[in-house]
Amino acid sequence: MKLQLGTARSSAGKLAYGTWDLVEHPTGGLDRLPVIIAQGNPRGKVFWLTAGIHGNEHAGLQVLHLLLNRELVRRLKGTIVCIPALNPAGLRTMKREAYYHSGDPNRLFPDGRTRDLQDPDLDPPSVLEQAYGRLFDELRQSANYWIDLHNTWTGSVSMIYRDRVYYRDQGTAAQVKAARAEAHELDRKLGEMCEAYGHSVLNEMGCAAYFDDKLHRSTTGAAVNIARIPGLTMELGTGHMPDPHIVKACVTGLTNVLKWAGMLEGEYEPITGIKVVQPGYPCRRRGTPRVSVPCVVRHLVEPGDVVRKGDPIAEVRDIWGRPIAEKILVADTDGWIMGRTHGIVHYPGTEVTGMGVPDDLPTVMPYPAGY
Repeated sequence: MKLQLGTARSSAGKLAYGTWDLVEHPTGGLDRLPVIIAQGNPRGKVFWLTAGIHGNEHAGLQVLHLLLNRELVRRLKGTIVCIPALNPAGLRTMKREAYYHSGDPNRLFPDGRTRDLQDPDLDPPSVLEQAYGRLFDELRQSANYWIDLHNTWTGSVSMIYRDRVYYRDQGTAAQVKAARAEAHELDRKLGEMCEAYGHSVLNEMGCAAYFDDKLHRSTTGAAVNIARIPGLTMELGTGHMPDPHIVKACVTGLTNVLKWAGMLEGEYEPITGIKVVQPGYPCRRRGTPRVSVPCVVRHLVEPGDVVRKGDPIAEVRDIWGRPIAEKILVADTDGWIMGRTHGIVHYPGTEVTGMGVPDDLPTVMPYPAGY
């Protein structure tokens, strides 16, 4: 199978390099995405690997540089399409966002709805949203799988964010049954990918929060629920200065996923050097607990700790160091600590940790009413 993305053209047994035109600047010149196509035996699956949609998250870039080499290509059955920097403007400026789009760039992928571009009272899609729409069209033509690499907080655990699979419960009974069955099959593959990768696993937020935060328009949210291909978001701990242990564990995990996909031979390699949290029950992510007053906190937990409801999470003090309000902020649920949010100075209502909390929601759900 011959593949081309921008100027990068696949060649069996080789690494091919090129660029894909993203955004044209009004001052002249272009932002281009770097593209690597690694092709072994061309008769195989196509796996997209991307990183850097948030410009200040750098670990994924390092992972992909280490993963893609001639030895991998020699063993590979199929093709890897790699974009190590989805947001070149953010990478240049060390910012999460691109300066030519106001908002999170990881909320710009298609949601399946048709927009009325002729309504003068609606803002048209930004130049970056249009560009990502074109890129998503390219992905849909070739990809069998997609993994997107991210970072969370300084010192946070390496973990997987797993999107729920949504389906349409409209039409005849037979159509709804078929849609549900297709969604469950896609969800099964997501579960197998998570198991192969071998890091801590978190389901995405529940239905209302997921759509309110536009996570259905993230890279992998769109992959799963629009392109209907297995896609996962990998969160690789610290962003600006990658943790070498997490980088190594991610390379191992991705290699295992390629084995799961039938693109590499061999047994899964063990994940070592990082903490893998397995509390014994499924979890979803949540920012909790939250402070009730303006304060300075001292965390009493470490990333990866398993906690019970009522366990101490942080001391709460004023700027002079005096205990205030609840004095000790405690966990409001069982779960485990994903990481401590950045900084120790907080306004009321802000969370001091991210937690994996018990998830009693199904991983396959009908789209919300009216969507």
